[in-house]
Amino acid sequence: MFLPTKKGKLRAKTKSIIKNFIKIVFPLVLGIVILYFLYAGTDFNDLWSKVRDANWTILIFSLIFGLLGNIIRGLRWELLIKPLGYTPLKKNLIYAVLGNYAVNFALPRAGEVWRCGVVSKKEKIPFTRLIGTLIIDRLFDTIMVLLIVVLAFFFNVALFYKNKEMFNLPAFLTSPLFYAGCLLMLALAVIVIIFFKKNTIVKKIRTFFISIWKDMKIVWKMKEKKRFILYTLGIWFSYFLYFYVTLFAFEFTANIGFAAGLFIFAISSVSMGIPSNGGLGPWQAAVVFGLSAFMVSMDEARAFATAVFACQTVWIVACGLFGIAAFSFNKKNGEQNTQDAC
Repeated sequence: MFLPTKKGKLRAKTKSIIKNFIKIVFPLVLGIVILYFLYAGTDFNDLWSKVRDANWTILIFSLIFGLLGNIIRGLRWELLIKPLGYTPLKKNLIYAVLGNYAVNFALPRAGEVWRCGVVSKKEKIPFTRLIGTLIIDRLFDTIMVLLIVVLAFFFNVALFYKNKEMFNLPAFLTSPLFYAGCLLMLALAVIVIIFFKKNTIVKKIRTFFISIWKDMKIVWKMKEKKRFILYTLGIWFSYFLYFYVTLFAFEFTANIGFAAGLFIFAISSVSMGIPSNGGLGPWQAAVVFGLSAFMVSMDEARAFATAVFACQTVWIVACGLFGIAAFSFNKKNGEQNTQDAC
Protein backbone atom coordinates (compact mmCIF):
# COMPACT_ATOMS: atom_id res chain seq x y z
CA MET A 1 0.00 0.00 0.00
CA PHE A 2 1.32 3.42 -1.02
CA LEU A 3 1.76 5.93 1.79
CA PRO A 4 2.44 9.60 1.07
CA THR A 5 5.90 10.78 2.16
CA LYS A 6 6.52 13.85 4.28
CA LYS A 7 7.73 15.68 1.17
CA GLY A 8 4.57 14.65 -0.65
CA LYS A 9 2.37 15.89 2.18
CA LEU A 10 4.30 19.17 2.35
CA ARG A 11 4.00 19.64 -1.40
CA ALA A 12 0.25 18.96 -1.28
CA LYS A 13 -0.16 21.38 1.63
CA THR A 14 1.83 24.07 -0.21
CA LYS A 15 -0.31 23.63 -3.33
CA SER A 16 -3.45 23.91 -1.20
CA ILE A 17 -2.22 27.14 0.41
CA ILE A 18 -1.31 28.63 -2.98
CA LYS A 19 -4.67 27.57 -4.42
CA ASN A 20 -6.58 29.15 -1.52
CA PHE A 21 -4.46 32.31 -1.80
CA ILE A 22 -5.31 32.62 -5.50
CA LYS A 23 -9.00 32.00 -4.85
CA ILE A 24 -9.51 34.11 -1.72
CA VAL A 25 -6.68 36.56 -1.04
CA PHE A 26 -5.53 37.53 -4.55
CA PRO A 27 -8.92 38.85 -5.83
CA LEU A 28 -9.38 40.96 -2.68
CA VAL A 29 -5.83 42.32 -2.83
CA LEU A 30 -6.25 43.06 -6.54
CA GLY A 31 -9.46 45.00 -5.86
CA ILE A 32 -7.87 47.00 -3.04
CA VAL A 33 -4.79 47.85 -5.14
CA ILE A 34 -6.99 49.06 -8.03
CA LEU A 35 -9.04 51.19 -5.64
CA TYR A 36 -5.89 52.62 -4.04
CA PHE A 37 -4.57 53.93 -7.35
CA LEU A 38 -8.05 54.93 -8.58
CA TYR A 39 -8.77 57.08 -5.50
CA ALA A 40 -5.21 58.36 -4.93
CA GLY A 41 -5.30 62.11 -4.33
CA THR A 42 -9.09 62.19 -3.92
CA ASP A 43 -10.63 64.83 -1.68
CA PHE A 44 -13.03 62.56 0.22
CA ASN A 45 -14.97 65.46 1.73
CA ASP A 46 -15.73 66.70 -1.79
CA LEU A 47 -16.52 63.14 -2.92
CA TRP A 48 -18.94 62.67 -0.01
CA SER A 49 -20.72 65.96 -0.79
CA LYS A 50 -21.27 64.78 -4.40
CA VAL A 51 -22.52 61.39 -3.21
CA ARG A 52 -24.81 63.05 -0.65
CA ASP A 53 -26.29 65.34 -3.33
CA ALA A 54 -27.31 62.40 -5.53
CA ASN A 55 -31.00 61.69 -6.07
CA TRP A 56 -31.24 58.61 -3.88
CA THR A 57 -34.84 57.99 -4.87
CA ILE A 58 -33.64 57.27 -8.41
CA LEU A 59 -30.76 55.12 -7.14
CA ILE A 60 -33.13 53.04 -5.01
CA PHE A 61 -35.61 52.77 -7.90
CA SER A 62 -32.85 51.37 -10.16
CA LEU A 63 -32.39 48.42 -7.79
CA ILE A 64 -35.68 46.91 -8.95
CA PHE A 65 -34.11 46.12 -12.33
CA GLY A 66 -31.17 44.27 -10.78
CA LEU A 67 -33.53 42.05 -8.80
CA LEU A 68 -35.71 41.52 -11.88
CA GLY A 69 -32.71 40.40 -13.93
CA ASN A 70 -31.69 37.83 -11.31
CA ILE A 71 -35.26 36.51 -11.01
CA ILE A 72 -35.36 36.01 -14.79
CA ARG A 73 -31.99 34.26 -14.53
CA GLY A 74 -33.56 31.75 -12.13
CA LEU A 75 -36.43 31.16 -14.57
CA ARG A 76 -33.97 30.69 -17.44
CA TRP A 77 -32.02 28.16 -15.38
CA GLU A 78 -35.17 26.08 -15.08
CA LEU A 79 -35.32 25.81 -18.90
CA LEU A 80 -31.81 24.32 -18.89
CA ILE A 81 -32.61 21.80 -16.15
CA LYS A 82 -35.94 20.54 -17.53
CA PRO A 83 -34.42 18.71 -20.56
CA LEU A 84 -32.37 16.67 -18.07
CA GLY A 85 -35.62 15.13 -16.79
CA TYR A 86 -35.98 17.15 -13.57
CA THR A 87 -38.62 19.69 -12.53
CA PRO A 88 -37.20 21.81 -9.70
CA LEU A 89 -39.32 24.42 -7.97
CA LYS A 90 -38.95 27.80 -9.63
CA LYS A 91 -38.65 29.60 -6.32
CA ASN A 92 -35.80 27.33 -5.20
CA LEU A 93 -33.86 28.24 -8.35
CA ILE A 94 -34.55 31.96 -7.89
CA TYR A 95 -33.50 31.87 -4.22
CA ALA A 96 -30.31 30.01 -5.21
CA VAL A 97 -29.47 32.58 -7.89
CA LEU A 98 -29.97 35.45 -5.42
CA GLY A 99 -27.76 33.70 -2.87
CA ASN A 100 -25.18 33.08 -5.60
CA TYR A 101 -24.32 36.80 -5.81
CA ALA A 102 -24.02 37.24 -2.04
CA VAL A 103 -21.59 34.31 -1.87
CA ASN A 104 -19.55 35.85 -4.71
CA PHE A 105 -18.87 38.89 -2.54
CA ALA A 106 -17.22 36.66 0.05
CA LEU A 107 -15.51 34.24 -2.36
CA PRO A 108 -15.21 35.25 -6.03
CA ARG A 109 -16.73 32.67 -8.40
CA ALA A 110 -17.72 30.43 -5.47
CA GLY A 111 -21.37 31.47 -5.76
CA GLU A 112 -21.94 29.44 -8.93
CA VAL A 113 -20.62 26.26 -7.29
CA TRP A 114 -22.65 27.02 -4.16
CA ARG A 115 -25.94 27.39 -6.01
CA CYS A 116 -25.38 24.14 -7.94
CA GLY A 117 -24.53 22.39 -4.67
CA VAL A 118 -27.59 23.52 -2.70
CA VAL A 119 -30.01 22.90 -5.57
CA SER A 120 -28.45 19.48 -6.16
CA LYS A 121 -29.02 18.54 -2.52
CA LYS A 122 -32.56 19.90 -2.19
CA GLU A 123 -33.92 18.93 -5.63
CA LYS A 124 -32.03 15.58 -5.86
CA ILE A 125 -30.34 16.52 -9.14
CA PRO A 126 -26.77 15.28 -9.84
CA PHE A 127 -24.28 18.05 -9.16
CA THR A 128 -22.29 17.40 -12.35
CA ARG A 129 -25.41 17.85 -14.48
CA LEU A 130 -26.17 21.19 -12.84
CA ILE A 131 -22.59 22.32 -13.50
CA GLY A 132 -23.24 21.51 -17.17
CA THR A 133 -26.26 23.82 -17.19
CA LEU A 134 -24.18 26.51 -15.50
CA ILE A 135 -21.61 26.36 -18.29
CA ILE A 136 -24.37 27.00 -20.84
CA ASP A 137 -25.72 29.78 -18.62
CA ARG A 138 -22.32 31.52 -18.55
CA LEU A 139 -21.72 30.87 -22.25
CA PHE A 140 -24.80 32.86 -23.20
CA ASP A 141 -23.83 35.61 -20.76
CA THR A 142 -20.48 35.85 -22.54
CA ILE A 143 -22.19 36.00 -25.93
CA MET A 144 -24.49 38.78 -24.69
CA VAL A 145 -21.57 40.80 -23.28
CA LEU A 146 -19.76 40.50 -26.63
CA LEU A 147 -22.90 41.62 -28.48
CA ILE A 148 -23.30 44.57 -26.11
CA VAL A 149 -19.65 45.57 -26.67
CA VAL A 150 -20.13 45.42 -30.46
CA LEU A 151 -23.39 47.39 -30.20
CA ALA A 152 -21.75 50.01 -27.98
CA PHE A 153 -18.88 50.30 -30.46
CA PHE A 154 -21.18 50.90 -33.43
CA PHE A 155 -23.24 53.45 -31.49
CA ASN A 156 -20.12 55.42 -30.57
CA VAL A 157 -17.44 54.83 -33.23
CA ALA A 158 -18.48 57.74 -35.46
CA LEU A 159 -18.69 60.06 -32.47
CA PHE A 160 -15.26 58.98 -31.18
CA TYR A 161 -13.63 59.29 -34.58
CA LYS A 162 -15.09 62.70 -35.49
CA ASN A 163 -14.48 64.19 -32.06
CA LYS A 164 -11.43 62.28 -30.87
CA GLU A 165 -9.87 65.48 -29.52
CA MET A 166 -12.83 65.93 -27.17
CA PHE A 167 -12.58 62.48 -25.58
CA ASN A 168 -10.02 61.33 -23.07
CA LEU A 169 -9.48 58.06 -24.93
CA PRO A 170 -6.11 56.41 -25.62
CA ALA A 171 -4.98 57.18 -29.17
CA PHE A 172 -5.06 53.51 -30.25
CA LEU A 173 -8.84 53.31 -29.68
CA THR A 174 -9.45 55.91 -32.40
CA SER A 175 -6.94 54.45 -34.86
CA PRO A 176 -8.22 52.27 -37.75
CA LEU A 177 -4.88 50.41 -37.60
CA PHE A 178 -5.75 49.07 -34.14
CA TYR A 179 -8.97 47.45 -35.38
CA ALA A 180 -7.25 46.18 -38.56
CA GLY A 181 -4.58 44.62 -36.31
CA CYS A 182 -7.29 42.95 -34.19
CA LEU A 183 -8.86 41.42 -37.32
CA LEU A 184 -5.44 40.24 -38.50
CA MET A 185 -4.73 38.60 -35.12
CA LEU A 186 -8.13 36.89 -35.25
CA ALA A 187 -7.43 35.61 -38.77
CA LEU A 188 -4.02 34.26 -37.70
CA ALA A 189 -5.60 32.52 -34.69
CA VAL A 190 -8.15 30.81 -36.97
CA ILE A 191 -5.37 29.69 -39.35
CA VAL A 192 -3.34 28.24 -36.45
CA ILE A 193 -6.38 26.37 -35.09
CA ILE A 194 -7.16 24.90 -38.53
CA PHE A 195 -3.64 23.91 -39.69
CA PHE A 196 -1.90 23.00 -36.40
CA LYS A 197 -4.43 20.48 -35.04
CA LYS A 198 -1.81 18.24 -33.39
CA ASN A 199 -0.33 20.97 -31.18
CA THR A 200 -1.21 20.41 -27.48
CA ILE A 201 -2.39 23.99 -26.88
CA VAL A 202 -4.38 24.02 -30.14
CA LYS A 203 -6.01 20.71 -29.14
CA LYS A 204 -7.21 22.26 -25.87
CA ILE A 205 -8.54 25.32 -27.67
CA ARG A 206 -10.34 23.16 -30.24
CA THR A 207 -11.82 20.99 -27.45
CA PHE A 208 -13.04 24.15 -25.71
CA PHE A 209 -14.79 25.46 -28.83
CA ILE A 210 -16.21 22.02 -29.67
CA SER A 211 -17.75 21.83 -26.17
CA ILE A 212 -19.23 25.30 -26.68
CA TRP A 213 -20.69 24.19 -30.02
CA LYS A 214 -22.24 21.13 -28.35
CA ASP A 215 -23.77 23.36 -25.66
CA MET A 216 -25.18 25.65 -28.35
CA LYS A 217 -26.80 22.65 -30.06
CA ILE A 218 -28.42 21.60 -26.77
CA VAL A 219 -30.11 25.00 -26.54
CA TRP A 220 -31.06 24.92 -30.22
CA LYS A 221 -32.80 21.55 -29.77
CA MET A 222 -34.56 22.80 -26.65
CA LYS A 223 -38.35 22.83 -27.00
CA GLU A 224 -38.59 26.23 -25.32
CA LYS A 225 -35.62 27.88 -27.03
CA LYS A 226 -37.66 30.99 -27.93
CA ARG A 227 -38.45 31.51 -24.26
CA PHE A 228 -34.78 30.88 -23.42
CA ILE A 229 -33.69 33.60 -25.85
CA LEU A 230 -36.41 35.93 -24.54
CA TYR A 231 -35.24 35.35 -20.96
CA THR A 232 -31.62 35.96 -22.00
CA LEU A 233 -32.56 39.30 -23.59
CA GLY A 234 -34.70 40.10 -20.53
CA ILE A 235 -31.79 39.47 -18.15
CA TRP A 236 -29.42 41.80 -19.95
CA PHE A 237 -32.00 44.49 -20.68
CA SER A 238 -32.77 44.51 -16.95
CA TYR A 239 -29.06 44.74 -16.12
CA PHE A 240 -28.68 47.63 -18.57
CA LEU A 241 -31.54 49.54 -16.91
CA TYR A 242 -30.04 48.65 -13.53
CA PHE A 243 -27.04 50.74 -14.56
CA TYR A 244 -28.54 53.27 -16.99
CA VAL A 245 -31.20 54.57 -14.61
CA THR A 246 -28.50 55.49 -12.06
CA LEU A 247 -27.07 58.05 -14.52
CA PHE A 248 -30.15 60.22 -13.90
CA ALA A 249 -29.40 60.38 -10.17
CA PHE A 250 -26.54 62.86 -10.72
CA GLU A 251 -26.60 66.26 -12.43
CA PHE A 252 -23.25 65.63 -14.12
CA THR A 253 -24.36 62.34 -15.76
CA ALA A 254 -28.10 62.96 -16.33
CA ASN A 255 -27.60 64.28 -19.88
CA ILE A 256 -24.81 61.96 -20.94
CA GLY A 257 -27.06 60.12 -23.42
CA PHE A 258 -28.02 56.56 -24.35
CA ALA A 259 -24.94 55.79 -26.49
CA ALA A 260 -22.58 56.86 -23.71
CA GLY A 261 -24.57 54.88 -21.16
CA LEU A 262 -24.36 51.78 -23.36
CA PHE A 263 -20.60 52.22 -23.80
CA ILE A 264 -19.99 52.53 -20.04
CA PHE A 265 -22.30 49.60 -19.31
CA ALA A 266 -20.41 47.50 -21.88
CA ILE A 267 -16.95 48.09 -20.39
CA SER A 268 -18.27 47.68 -16.84
CA SER A 269 -19.78 44.31 -17.85
CA VAL A 270 -16.44 43.22 -19.31
CA SER A 271 -14.71 44.27 -16.06
CA MET A 272 -16.86 41.78 -14.13
CA GLY A 273 -14.91 39.01 -15.82
CA ILE A 274 -11.89 39.98 -13.70
CA PRO A 275 -11.94 37.86 -10.51
CA SER A 276 -12.72 40.16 -7.60
CA ASN A 277 -15.17 40.34 -4.71
CA GLY A 278 -18.38 41.34 -6.45
CA GLY A 279 -16.51 43.54 -8.94
CA LEU A 280 -14.73 45.53 -6.21
CA GLY A 281 -12.03 47.56 -7.93
CA PRO A 282 -12.32 46.58 -11.61
CA TRP A 283 -15.95 47.77 -11.85
CA GLN A 284 -15.24 51.22 -10.39
CA ALA A 285 -12.15 51.60 -12.60
CA ALA A 286 -14.14 50.70 -15.74
CA VAL A 287 -16.96 53.11 -14.87
CA VAL A 288 -14.59 55.97 -14.03
CA PHE A 289 -12.72 55.39 -17.30
CA GLY A 290 -15.99 55.30 -19.25
CA LEU A 291 -17.39 58.47 -17.69
CA SER A 292 -14.13 60.37 -18.11
CA ALA A 293 -14.19 59.46 -21.81
CA PHE A 294 -17.40 61.48 -22.05
CA MET A 295 -15.94 64.57 -20.41
CA VAL A 296 -17.11 63.83 -16.86
CA SER A 297 -14.41 64.97 -14.42
CA MET A 298 -12.46 62.33 -12.52
CA ASP A 299 -13.83 63.58 -9.18
CA GLU A 300 -17.41 63.36 -10.42
CA ALA A 301 -16.80 59.97 -12.03
CA ARG A 302 -15.35 58.60 -8.78
CA ALA A 303 -18.32 59.95 -6.81
CA PHE A 304 -20.74 58.25 -9.22
CA ALA A 305 -18.88 54.92 -9.09
CA THR A 306 -18.68 55.07 -5.28
CA ALA A 307 -22.38 55.79 -4.75
CA VAL A 308 -23.69 53.29 -7.31
CA PHE A 309 -21.36 50.46 -6.25
CA ALA A 310 -22.16 50.98 -2.54
CA CYS A 311 -25.92 51.11 -3.18
CA GLN A 312 -25.94 48.05 -5.43
CA THR A 313 -23.62 46.09 -3.14
CA VAL A 314 -25.90 46.55 -0.13
CA TRP A 315 -28.87 45.55 -2.30
CA ILE A 316 -27.21 42.44 -3.78
CA VAL A 317 -26.00 41.23 -0.37
CA ALA A 318 -29.44 41.89 1.21
CA CYS A 319 -31.27 40.04 -1.59
CA GLY A 320 -28.67 37.27 -1.43
CA LEU A 321 -29.03 36.77 2.31
CA PHE A 322 -32.81 36.70 1.87
CA GLY A 323 -32.40 34.11 -0.91
CA ILE A 324 -30.12 31.93 1.26
CA ALA A 325 -32.53 32.10 4.20
CA ALA A 326 -35.62 31.50 2.05
CA PHE A 327 -33.94 28.58 0.30
CA SER A 328 -33.01 27.01 3.63
CA PHE A 329 -36.57 27.22 4.99
CA ASN A 330 -38.33 26.38 1.73
CA LYS A 331 -39.63 22.83 1.30
CA LYS A 332 -38.09 20.34 -1.09
CA ASN A 333 -39.84 19.63 -4.36
CA GLY A 334 -40.96 16.20 -3.21
CA GLU A 335 -42.32 17.58 0.06
CA GLN A 336 -44.18 20.29 -1.82
CA ASN A 337 -45.80 17.77 -4.19
CA THR A 338 -46.86 15.56 -1.25
CA GLN A 339 -48.41 18.51 0.54
CA ASP A 340 -50.25 19.59 -2.62
CA ALA A 341 -51.66 16.05 -3.04
CA CYS A 342 -53.02 16.13 0.50
